[in-house]
Amino acid sequence: MTTTTIERSREAEAFLDARQHTAPEVVSACEGWTAHEVTAHLAASAAEVTRHLEPYLDGQPVPRTRTFEEREPPYQALDDAALLRRLEVEEQKMRGVIARVLDREPDAAIPWTGRRMVVAKFLPHLRNEFAIHRWDFVGDDDTSTELLTQPELTEHAVSVLGPLLVRRGREHDPTPDEDFHVRLRADAAPDVRLVVESGQAGLQLTDQHADEPYVELDPAARTLVIWGRRPDQRGRFRSHVTQPTLTRLQAILSGY
Repeated sequence: MTTTTIERSREAEAFLDARQHTAPEVVSACEGWTAHEVTAHLAASAAEVTRHLEPYLDGQPVPRTRTFEEREPPYQALDDAALLRRLEVEEQKMRGVIARVLDREPDAAIPWTGRRMVVAKFLPHLRNEFAIHRWDFVGDDDTSTELLTQPELTEHAVSVLGPLLVRRGREHDPTPDEDFHVRLRADAAPDVRLVVESGQAGLQLTDQHADEPYVELDPAARTLVIWGRRPDQRGRFRSHVTQPTLTRLQAILSGY
C-alpha cells in the first residue's frame, strides 16, 4: 500500500490553466514550438518518467531514455483538446508511480539520459519544466514571476541540470578554449556562477563573495536566463561586464 501522496504542483496547475486560455497555434519562446508542441513535450516527458519507473518497481531493467524526436510525435499528432486531457492523465500517472517508488525506496536513483537521476528530483525537474514552458507562451506576468522566483527551482536547475543547460550553447561559444567566470547575481540570493575551465562548462551556486565579473537580474529573470530565455521586460537584466563577456555569456546560456 502506498502511503506517500504527491499533489499536483502549482506549476502544473498554472500551466494547465494558462493553456485553457491560449490557442494551440500561438508561437512560443521555445524555438520551433507552438503552445501545442510545448504541451506535447510535457506530456511526453511525464510519460517517459513513468516508462522508466514502472519496470524499476517490477525489478526489470530500466529502458533507454528516448529522445524528444522519438517520444513526442504521437502527442503532437493529437488534437489540442485531447492533448490537454492526455497531459493531465500522464502527469497524474507520473506522480503516482513516483510516490510508489519513494514509498519503497526514498533514495532511489535510475538511469536517465545517460546519467543517474535521483527519483525524487523528477518532481522539481517537472516543476521547472511547467514554469518555464508556461512562460514560453504567456511571457512575463505575475504568475510567472512568482513561480520562477522560487529558489528551489534555481537550485535544481544549477545542481542537477547545469551541464545540460550549457551544452548546446557551448557549440556557439565564440572563444571556447578560454576559461570564463561570470556571476549571475539576484538580490540577496546565492550567486549562480557560469564557469568554463579546461574546456568544461557548468553552473555553480555559491554564497561566497568574490570579485568576479557579474550581471544583475531579479530572481525570476535569472531562472529564465539560466534556461536560455530572455525576460520580455527591459531592465530586468543588467550588465556589469564588457561587451565581449556579455556576448559570450548569452551565447553559452542559449538553451538546450
